[in-house]
Amino acid sequence: MLSKTFLKDVETIHSDTHSGAAKIAQNCLIALKQECLTSSDKISRSFLKTAIQLLLDTHPMATIENALLPIFVRLVQLIDSHRLENGDPKPNIEMIFATRREQLRIGEKQTQETLVKILRPLKSILTFSHSSTVIKALLQVAHEGFTDKVVYILESRPLKEGERTAYTLANAGFKNVVLGIDLAIHEFAQRAEAAVFGADMIRVDGRILNKIGSVTIAKIFRDLNKEVIVAASLSKICLRGIIEKDHGWHPVIPQRNPKEVSNIVHPNLETWNKYFEVVSPKLISLLIMDKEEFRSPIEQHLPNFIETSTLADQIEKLRKTWNDADYTMV
Repeated sequence: MLSKTFLKDVETIHSDTHSGAAKIAQNCLIALKQECLTSSDKISRSFLKTAIQLLLDTHPMATIENALLPIFVRLVQLIDSHRLENGDPKPNIEMIFATRREQLRIGEKQTQETLVKILRPLKSILTFSHSSTVIKALLQVAHEGFTDKVVYILESRPLKEGERTAYTLANAGFKNVVLGIDLAIHEFAQRAEAAVFGADMIRVDGRILNKIGSVTIAKIFRDLNKEVIVAASLSKICLRGIIEKDHGWHPVIPQRNPKEVSNIVHPNLETWNKYFEVVSPKLISLLIMDKEEFRSPIEQHLPNFIETSTLADQIEKLRKTWNDADYTMV
């Protein structure tokens, strides 16, 4: 039985609409680790799968999948060995979570470094929303002294992520930060050399799940023969789609709280508030993942890369371990 504290943590994570994917994934790891440490003497495969499934359902983010599913395999191995050795599992639980956090950090850092290399020569770029990968790369660019480039930022309602991004970059020393409403996209696209944004999920077929507005930005830039650059670590690969052998696996994109958009209530009015949409790989000219750079056509390069990456070595074991475990309704 999962604890009330864990269920409360799940609800808090589900309600978090301000943090980026990396931060939310970290919070999921913290919640799961605490539950495992608290219940170390009674955790089972079913217990773990149920807890992880609840966390996976909080947000349609591949970062959460990639944070938690490899942990599941390691914890199952620990459960099996603990039954034989009858030792204290807590130090090993701590080590498993620490190792996974470090692996995710390294991948994110490599992606940022690769993006920095791409950003240095550009005189102007456009971004939007609040991608931690893009922001950290731009902060590094500013630290290196490339503060004279123009950064156009589109506001991203209803949570004003664009405003937060603009303030962060202006505060970092960029001398030309221009913030505009989302409908300024056509005007800003005329001025910027490239559009740069992150991704919440990358499918094996090259489709990208990202903040609503990404498709419009990508289409306008591609129509202008300008680059559309997406930067996301390997941890953004849709792991469940690979496990279920469905490369077109489509997560449910839920409606969020309509009051974020409007407090008006009327029987003839429906307030629509979805955060994410799917971007076709044909609209993306460059995909950056860790140290890798994939040029269009991305959909032709990505499947082969994943099959030969370190991720592929884990898939069969993960598929069998996950599918063999039972899920308990909470």
